[in-house]
Amino acid sequence: MHFNRIVNRWMSAILDSDKVELAPMPKLPDVVEQARQEWVDAQSYYNSVSDKDLIDHAVYMMQAAEKKYMYLLKQARQQGITYSPYAVSSEEIDKQASI
Repeated sequence: MHFNRIVNRWMSAILDSDKVELAPMPKLPDVVEQARQEWVDAQSYYNSVSDKDLIDHAVYMMQAAEKKYMYLLKQARQQGITYSPYAVSSEEIDKQASI
C-alpha cells in the first residue's frame, strides 16, 4: 500500500505540467552558425595535430562537423532562410575554400 502512494505521488508530480518550464529553442540561423563554427574549429584542429592516432580522430571530427553543417544549411534553405545574421569576411571565405 505504501508503494502505491509513492507511485501515485510520483506520477502526479510528473503529470503536473504547471511546474515544467521548457527552455526556448534556438533560432535556426543561430544553430547553423554554431555548426559552421564547429566545422571551422574541427578544420583548425585537423591542421594542428601531428600524432598519427590523433589525425584519424581529427578527420572524423571534421567530417562529422561538415555533415552537421550541411544538413542544417539544407534545413534552413527548405524553410526559406537565405540569409545569415552573422557577417563572414571575404578572408574567412578564402581560407575555408583553400582547405
